[in-house]
Amino acid sequence: MTPEEAYSLKLVSYVKLSERGLLHVETEIVKDKYKNYFFLNRQKIGDGALPQLHGDLLYYVQGEKAKALFEQREFGKPAKLLSLGKVVKYALHRKGILIVGEEKADEKAPFYAVNVKHKFDGRGLLRSRTSLFLFTEGKVRKVVGGSDFDVTDVATNGERVVVAVNKGDVGLDDVYEVDLENGELKKLTEGEGKVTAVAMNEKGEVAFLGHRKGVSPWAVQEVFFPEQGKSVLCGKYCGSSVIADLFDSPSANLVFEKDVVVTLGQEGGSVNVYMVSDGKAEKLTELKGVVRGFDYRRGKLAYFYTTTEKPSILHYDGVDYDLNPGIRGIPPVEVVSEVEGWAIITGQENPTILFVHGGPHGAYGNAYYVEFQFFAKNGYNVIYCNPTGSQGYGEEFARGVVGDWGGKDFKEIMDFVKEVKEKFGLKGKFGVTGGSYGGFMTNWIVTKTDFFSAAISERSISNLVSMCGTSDIGFWFNAVEAGVKDPWSVEGMEKLMRMSPIYYVKQVKTPVMLIHGEQDYRCPIEQAEQFFTALKLNGVATALVRYQGDGHEHARKGNPRNMRDRLKVKEEWFDKYLK
Repeated sequence: MTPEEAYSLKLVSYVKLSERGLLHVETEIVKDKYKNYFFLNRQKIGDGALPQLHGDLLYYVQGEKAKALFEQREFGKPAKLLSLGKVVKYALHRKGILIVGEEKADEKAPFYAVNVKHKFDGRGLLRSRTSLFLFTEGKVRKVVGGSDFDVTDVATNGERVVVAVNKGDVGLDDVYEVDLENGELKKLTEGEGKVTAVAMNEKGEVAFLGHRKGVSPWAVQEVFFPEQGKSVLCGKYCGSSVIADLFDSPSANLVFEKDVVVTLGQEGGSVNVYMVSDGKAEKLTELKGVVRGFDYRRGKLAYFYTTTEKPSILHYDGVDYDLNPGIRGIPPVEVVSEVEGWAIITGQENPTILFVHGGPHGAYGNAYYVEFQFFAKNGYNVIYCNPTGSQGYGEEFARGVVGDWGGKDFKEIMDFVKEVKEKFGLKGKFGVTGGSYGGFMTNWIVTKTDFFSAAISERSISNLVSMCGTSDIGFWFNAVEAGVKDPWSVEGMEKLMRMSPIYYVKQVKTPVMLIHGEQDYRCPIEQAEQFFTALKLNGVATALVRYQGDGHEHARKGNPRNMRDRLKVKEEWFDKYLK
């Protein structure tokens, strides 16, 4: 399999149920660009990105410098309604169109940072913040906006309006009711926590997806009804934390219709659609797979999902539509012992690659992985697992890695590798790779063992102290994950350093390739540069691959040319040292 073949996929990236039936969007890579296509009841109707349907078609298209909102009537040409620096979402209100978006900013002007949070991965320097706008009578008016917070979501029943707001340097969220006349906000949430989606039913009742456990990245999400003081858990985690390298880019979703809420719920490596009613959650689907997106309207459900063998399947009216009938992945064998894991075995004599997921509170699951299939179809065994810290197994399990990165998780991963090796009688060499926290773990592993013959560390972490001062979230995330109150105290820095792979770099003998996007604001490229320089000066075989223009998502939705090149250089590195 070539990198070009690996990415020759069509993926459903959006579904919407309307009076006219099912609207969905398909995404594919054409040369070096992502292309999106609209389908109404499976009939192609045009190109664009992430539409919503209400009567006539409204959709927005991303240009090089701005996003424009268009209206497409049943007869006639598309009409541009407005243009902003970014359009995130919109909702229809009796007074006009509510838009969550950003104003245009001068990207070449000097930038003066006054807040610790002044940059963000995927957004760059925060020259403008996300606001709530109202488009009415041909004009756009800002309703809610500021220099130190972002409006992240909006919901309305045509009268009442609520927004989710992310505020402060750490970025905690609340839900507010909005007065459209004067922009005044009335807080609906209590305590502190996260809000990843908000919804409203016809009666004006509010629900949101998130948690109220303060600064705790490991917290399990639930469906909250803030004005009723109630919350409901779907499975082990409401929403989905399953990481995949598909470029469909789904976002958190919540539908509130009449007296029911519909959302996703995760249990282990599977994600299904759940309905919340009368304070209880029940599954609407029973998939051994991962639902990536859905919509629910008047008792009808449409969703798209992935399995270990199929990249993207659209389900509606009891029928599955396979976008890639000619593609079938090699199915993994489940390996369940101390932790849940999977193994794609292509031959006892073949080399084996261990993959470690990011987060650390993400998870692998019953999904199709482009990279796993690429290596499996090129003569490698592929193994992966969900060690302590992964979501989908309860909050205690997710929190178990806090203050102990490289401790229990490292032991569980190595025990999993040994079990797989014995179970399948594997005789070839072993390699290890991972991204983000998986990159941290790759770096950590090569400082602790020479078991692996080669390693590839992506968007990685090598120095938790320097990351505190350079990452968009490191100044708080590293501290809470390490169990450190003050990362700038002597005690705090000492603990962070002792949890950092760079502290033990003298022990590395394994050849290590580092891959990084130059615009990565989450795990800045200086993390790879440090490890690369230290390895080089200590005589360890190493290489640093830098991808211009790519951020932290370089392996999932980066520049397609870079993504193909990434598979090529990874295969070359592992071929050199493992075959």
